[in-house]
Amino acid sequence: MTEPTDIRCTAGVLAQLVDLAAAARNPGAEPLENELQRFSRLVQDSPTTAWVMPLDAVAALLDDLAEETRTDAFAARPRIFRSRLAHAAGNEPVDAFLRSLAEILRAPWFAACPDIRELPLAPWEARARFSLLDSFASLTAAGESPQEVVAMDHPDCHGRIAALAGELQRVLYMFPGAGALDAAFARVMPAVTHARLRLLLDAVHAHFAEHH
Repeated sequence: MTEPTDIRCTAGVLAQLVDLAAAARNPGAEPLENELQRFSRLVQDSPTTAWVMPLDAVAALLDDLAEETRTDAFAARPRIFRSRLAHAAGNEPVDAFLRSLAEILRAPWFAACPDIRELPLAPWEARARFSLLDSFASLTAAGESPQEVVAMDHPDCHGRIAALAGELQRVLYMFPGAGALDAAFARVMPAVTHARLRLLLDAVHAHFAEHH
């Protein structure tokens, strides 16, 4: 059984960063700097996330883990986490690698992230940002009507449906043209298209107007 102290190594921000860094070592993968900039963009685009876990706090967690790698406590961390971290570090000592990540996150230039037009969405970032969007668009792509999928949560529409409305509005604002939106999501979320999002948004508005 996983100990409670291992949660930060199996879920959450440290586990996500280690996974991104490890994946960047794979042949043909994008540079780690690109993935870190996507991570920074994701954190800063959400006022709630930026308040709960600012980049300086993430850097402090990395420094703390770097210190721990030199102690017996690190050996008790999940083996798969330690293996992923070693892969991410490559030929660099693990503690030095973690400190280098922390330095990047603290660097003043790092806060100026490229927008999605400059640095396209990666699959993991799309899932983190627009999971509801993908779920509902996939249902409509499978043949469900937008009205049916929007009505699924009724009468508790203040939760997922209200959040879905926000995701729909945000994406349609970010990519005002059908071509740009479809191109941005074709690789990461094929079910997400401009036409489907417009139909879903119309269904949300109609549902709220009629029932709420």
